[in-house]
Amino acid sequence: MTQGLALGITVGSSITVAVTTSGGCDEAHVHTRPPEPAPTASEDFLSRVGDPVDILTADGTSIAAADLVARVIGGAVADLSPARTVAGYPAWWSRHTVDAQRAALDRAGLGAVTLVPEPIAALRNHPATAPVVVYDLGATGVSVAVVGTGPRPSLLAEPLRDAGIAGSEFDLLTMRYVLANSLEDNDFDPFDPIIESELSALRHRCKKAKEDLSGNTVTTIPVRLPGPPGTVRDIRLVRDELEDLLRDPLSRSLTLVHEALRRAGLSRDAVGGILLTGGGGSIPLLTELLSTEFGLPVRTAPDPAHTAARGAALLASDLLAEPPANAAPLAARPTPIVPQPDSTPIPPPERNPILPPLPRQPEPRRLRTWQRATLVGGAVAVVAALTTGTLALGTSTQSTPRTTAPSTSAPPAPTAQPAAGHASPAIAPAVGAATTHGATGAIQPTGNAAADPPGSPAPTAAPNQPAPDPPNPAAGRVWASSTMRPWIPLSRKRCRIAASRVDLPVPERPRIR
Repeated sequence: MTQGLALGITVGSSITVAVTTSGGCDEAHVHTRPPEPAPTASEDFLSRVGDPVDILTADGTSIAAADLVARVIGGAVADLSPARTVAGYPAWWSRHTVDAQRAALDRAGLGAVTLVPEPIAALRNHPATAPVVVYDLGATGVSVAVVGTGPRPSLLAEPLRDAGIAGSEFDLLTMRYVLANSLEDNDFDPFDPIIESELSALRHRCKKAKEDLSGNTVTTIPVRLPGPPGTVRDIRLVRDELEDLLRDPLSRSLTLVHEALRRAGLSRDAVGGILLTGGGGSIPLLTELLSTEFGLPVRTAPDPAHTAARGAALLASDLLAEPPANAAPLAARPTPIVPQPDSTPIPPPERNPILPPLPRQPEPRRLRTWQRATLVGGAVAVVAALTTGTLALGTSTQSTPRTTAPSTSAPPAPTAQPAAGHASPAIAPAVGAATTHGATGAIQPTGNAAADPPGSPAPTAAPNQPAPDPPNPAAGRVWASSTMRPWIPLSRKRCRIAASRVDLPVPERPRIR
């Protein structure tokens, strides 16, 4: 371990920056190298920290993203042997992601490494007296955070991030523009291994040209054309052409700054300035757009990609200079600005009198299924009985209207007995014929029935109609007929009563020979 050496390190998707400094010395030494081992999807492995699914490395083995970051930090610590180490992590990491990285460092034996958000580390390299907006444009996206100043800097709101506005996307736009101006009518197969390798090298040269145009106004990009070996064409690219490609995505990133200020509860007048970090912070067009939109001072370091690592080294130096008991924690979470409460005590609100609860009414007992079935059955029986009685009453009261003339008839005289061997039954009037009571009290038929002589045969039934049933002598009863009713057996006494009511003829009981 080197006495008094402080190490600040930031692990990026495309490059790892380690900065060392001695206690009390402003001189810093920068060490850069790509993350080892480089994963197959190196551009997004930082977003995989905390993911339970491992990632695949270049040698074919799988490893958790948090363990990969811990391995990179452990390699820098092993090479430089610092007395104190502070590592910066992306501001858009969640608490779960930070905890997962902390556990990975502990497993790797790096429990002494302090983790801080990169915006707080970057602000240590550029002190300020008012809150600062930290605009970080890296290879995998842009993030915006508002940092409060003071003895313990903290994030005033959750940082915002947009992965669609990134340095890698700018490199791709530049390469497409170069290919469109170099190939002309030449065609190539992008799946050819040789062409694929050349496209990868061309993208790296376009990235270098983008960085060169941050300080220069023109640059050239060599392009190897398909065809005979050695065919190379230099494409001239000026800053104005590059800015035309990047103006639209950079303009869209300004909405993140507006939203970050709104979430922090700050106006433009309350902000001290905008600090640019990350590899894309050196683009001149970005400084122009931010200054025009917000009217705030925009600060940037000569190499903004190293700003966070330099600030982390200064924080590690501060921890060496302070006793452990006085060292304040660095990884402060967002603490939004909240107005201080008024010191004037507020009187308690008046309480309304509490009324006693109303007595609960007992709920009516619900009938069971068999009880409901019994009630329904009884109601049906009552309705059926009433209906049957009404029909019976209506049937018994239907009759022919009685004559209003008083009846002065006397009891019928007994009929004469015919001579032996010549007995003939009394002839009943025809069915449906009207009858009257004569002076003797005997019932006499009227109409056609009265005109027939005594000895004439009884009328027969009409064709196609059933003949009326003859009386049954053995039954001891007589039969009364009507056109509207069937034959009804009646006794003699009831027959007389019925005959007096409905004026039906009552035949004499035939004699049995």
